[in-house]
Amino acid sequence: MTISVSYKFDDAVVLITGAGSGIGAALARHCAREGASVIAIDRAHDNLLRGLDPSLRGKIDVHQTDISNEAAVTRLLDEVRRKYPRLDAAVLAAAIQVRTNVEDMSANEWRQVIDTNLNGVFYCLHAIVPLMKAQRSGAIVAFTSGLALTGWPGASAYAASKAALIGMIKSVAQELRNYNVRANVLSPGVRATPIFMDVSTETEREQYRNSIGIGEPEGVVPTLLYLISDASKNLTGAVLEHRFTPVDKPTQ
Repeated sequence: MTISVSYKFDDAVVLITGAGSGIGAALARHCAREGASVIAIDRAHDNLLRGLDPSLRGKIDVHQTDISNEAAVTRLLDEVRRKYPRLDAAVLAAAIQVRTNVEDMSANEWRQVIDTNLNGVFYCLHAIVPLMKAQRSGAIVAFTSGLALTGWPGASAYAASKAALIGMIKSVAQELRNYNVRANVLSPGVRATPIFMDVSTETEREQYRNSIGIGEPEGVVPTLLYLISDASKNLTGAVLEHRFTPVDKPTQ
């Protein structure tokens, strides 16, 4: 016997940063197919738009924005407030990763990672939280990483940013508890996304394939749908770790 779950997103408004590729793009496509209006934010949208069903283009509102730019984020969210009557969910997936040993890393390289992965989430939250508080509803999801706890050679900036996000979102969840707004953190596991595939070595990828596996971005979508829907209305301030399942097959 199989118990199935379906989600209705008719008339829902979902904001996704990092929507141009990987997990963000997979979620954007799914939400649009299920009837949501998707605000897709990224520095580039080639992977999202390539091969996209023409019928979905009207459901995806594309914005080319670098979330590490505070002024750009402020302008964008002001536009969102004017255009949409509410914001039901915000999935803050935008991130970058570099692999440079700390002794070789420049201060500028460090700042680039922190500005996108941590400060960028803050800039988004700073604009999104008042809107959700006023409407007294909403769900926020940010992404951490297993590297926040384990570390990895050359990943000090990335791991630091992802560890800091946990404390940030847990605190925001406490601030929003009385406003019917939820905030949670998801560790999606190792995925065949640009943020991992573009910086990892073949030796590293082979190590993961032979152990926990490398999953496809689409495998995270069901968990995200749960976190942004009413199904998780009693869950806030949590950190979830995504594990592979038989239907979430690793790449070979």
